[in-house]
Amino acid sequence: MHNNKNKTIKVVQHSVLGLAILGSQFIYAQATQLDSINISSVEKNIRINDPYIAFFQPMDFSRTTFQYSSTKQNFKRVQTPEEIGSFTFQSEGVYKLNDKIALSGRLKADKTTEDNVPYILSDERILNSSFIYNPSYYWVSRSAKWQKQSYHINGQFAYNPVKPVILQLGGEGIYAKSYRQNADPRPKVDDYKYKAFTKLGLKWKQHAIFGKLSYVHHYKGNDIMFVNMKGNVPANDSIYIRYNEGYGNQYIGITQYKTSEYKMGGYMWGGEYAYNTADTHFSAGYDYKNLIERFYRVFEYQDASYNWQKDYTKYSGLKTKLHNFYLNFLGNYNGKKWASMVTYQDQVDTNYNYPLDYTSYRLEQKNLFWQNSVVWFNHKNEAFKILFDAAYGKNRVKDLSVVMDRKLSFFNYRFGAEKEFALQPSHKLAVGLSQNLYVPLQKEFGYQPYQSTKENIFATKIAQPDFAYDATPKIGLNVNASYIFDQNKIRYELFGSFSQMWLMNSTYKNQVDYNGRANHAALVGLNVYY
Repeated sequence: MHNNKNKTIKVVQHSVLGLAILGSQFIYAQATQLDSINISSVEKNIRINDPYIAFFQPMDFSRTTFQYSSTKQNFKRVQTPEEIGSFTFQSEGVYKLNDKIALSGRLKADKTTEDNVPYILSDERILNSSFIYNPSYYWVSRSAKWQKQSYHINGQFAYNPVKPVILQLGGEGIYAKSYRQNADPRPKVDDYKYKAFTKLGLKWKQHAIFGKLSYVHHYKGNDIMFVNMKGNVPANDSIYIRYNEGYGNQYIGITQYKTSEYKMGGYMWGGEYAYNTADTHFSAGYDYKNLIERFYRVFEYQDASYNWQKDYTKYSGLKTKLHNFYLNFLGNYNGKKWASMVTYQDQVDTNYNYPLDYTSYRLEQKNLFWQNSVVWFNHKNEAFKILFDAAYGKNRVKDLSVVMDRKLSFFNYRFGAEKEFALQPSHKLAVGLSQNLYVPLQKEFGYQPYQSTKENIFATKIAQPDFAYDATPKIGLNVNASYIFDQNKIRYELFGSFSQMWLMNSTYKNQVDYNGRANHAALVGLNVYY
């Protein structure tokens, strides 16, 4: 196991190095051209995921971002921070090298500080999800400050060797390191992910059919730095280590284990139909993803020769099956640029306990996402943008280890507009406003202790308050502004935004100690388009 870990780390390091070299060439090439700098986030994501579109609708785009963001959560899910501060660097874009080769990629580095994060010794957060997908992890009740760093690189290569053939090859590497500070026990979490994918298509006139294949690998090591056999006892409740076997299973102390590892591997296959002209891109596709994540307990000891050894015990697993259907659209008609993405996902997760040979946890989840943007210009070359995003979700979590059945369905949307105002020929001011709404539709939480009169801490302190958060409607408002100036085919954009979110009834307030204030987030930064 340890040798495999080292091999995994080396593969990730070499993959990231190769992609970094590709990315540096990509950024150098991008600096020489500026075909388009007015592009919505929806269109940007479609083009980065499929750089071959540049063969039909040529457009070079790249952006580098330096950003600082700050978030304050007065109401939240339990295992998330009260305050978040994050510095981010990101560079991304698409470049058509010639008639046969197009490149796309992303490079991102992030350093984040999180304050007051309770009930978790992992780096996983549920800011944008109703639950932790793999419910097997260590946790303690004491809140702590976290320091997190992450590095993400993605590169894709599109090749049109002969007229009817299109080939795309890509790779992705993510490395993250997290530290829990100012509270015991203090874990160090190393997180490695890498992915390789390919897409091969045959085209005839404006039509194309693709086959897709991906391989995914994920390794996570969790080192609990404070494990004291004498001091880590239930009487010292704030530092007593628990291990969660299911979404709401009874906690158990396993202080003899200092480290643990997660290993996930899987594959994805799928197909796609695409239609491309000089003004239109349309694609419809299907992906099937099959992943297995396994949790290993690691026991360290000294042998007779006083050498340190490690024993690995495969304890639990989580299997994910995901069906993904999608539609993408890009259109340029009468001076208006339209972009739209529709995604439907159907996912089933089940856990497995290897020593006891049983399954207790099951997640069923369905999500529908719709993202849209329209951009056009007036006679002063001032852009006007309209954005509309909507989503519907339905999930159900069952855990027989505590007889818990959690059901939730919801709808949310975001609607916004942004207008540019020309100050001088190369200087503009842009102002935008957006509003979002979250509404729970079906909400049901059933729980009772299993084979015990004592209530489960995880269910009562985490699962129930989180459900109250998810069962409460919320409304938000965002204001953004930016100052834009162009020089030598490079655009500089100083930007800032401020958003607030409010609860719309007292469902959450009746479950937790809440001060009644809104959540708010602010960010400032610089975009460089070239």
